[in-house]
Amino acid sequence: MHMRMRIAVPSVTKVLVLVLLLAGCNSKKENERLTDEVIEQTYKVNADASLRIANPRGSIAIRGADTSEVRMRAVKSAFSAAQLKDITVDVTAEPADILIKTAFLRQKKMPFFAGSGTVDYTLFVPRTARIARLDVDDGKVSIEGIQNADVRANVVNGQLDIRNCCGNVKVAVANGGLDLIYGRCEGPYFLAEAQILNGNARLSIARGAALRVHCETLNGKITNNLDPMVELNGRSSRNVDISLGNGRRSDITVRATSGDITIVAAEPGG
Repeated sequence: MHMRMRIAVPSVTKVLVLVLLLAGCNSKKENERLTDEVIEQTYKVNADASLRIANPRGSIAIRGADTSEVRMRAVKSAFSAAQLKDITVDVTAEPADILIKTAFLRQKKMPFFAGSGTVDYTLFVPRTARIARLDVDDGKVSIEGIQNADVRANVVNGQLDIRNCCGNVKVAVANGGLDLIYGRCEGPYFLAEAQILNGNARLSIARGAALRVHCETLNGKITNNLDPMVELNGRSSRNVDISLGNGRRSDITVRATSGDITIVAAEPGG
């Protein structure tokens, strides 16, 4: 019996040590802090300058403002200084065009999940600047206050928010969510087209806005929470046409392949 005890105790001890080591590794991973690097730049541009930006992982927030320059703030985040160096932000700036490219270099002999760095952009641009191309593979995009100018954006996986962009808009989301918010647009006629393949879309419209809205979904439903007096030209819950306001109406089209579309009244001041 004594010999059996001497053999069994070390075995149990080894198991306990292994469990503690694994727990320590998990705890270290959970408590691991990101390393950040902040890049801030300002570029003088024309009022109608175009912006092109690509970001595989992270967020992009663009705000139209009364300014004659582009103010960029980029925050690079990674789990180590070495990974941080493998993230590059390349900017080519001309008065008529700003090109921003983000690249992630995967370290050799590192597992697939190790490349977890991100870049989060915040940009203030002239209100009439043209968002010529915006691409995000995994993350969130928000664009607000662009007036009388084109907006083009594509998100593969994530969320896309468009707020008070009264100009020609063409945006798409493959997987995620889509949120469109429109107040009263005082400028010329515009055409906005938004598409989402897998996910739900929400369209918020201010009361009194002069808009003609067409929504359709192949595999989902459309819920209209606007006033009951709104003129409905389509009766199908998968295909709805709505005419709002008086005077010349701009056109907004929202299409979903697999997902629902909700139409609501925008909150005051939204």
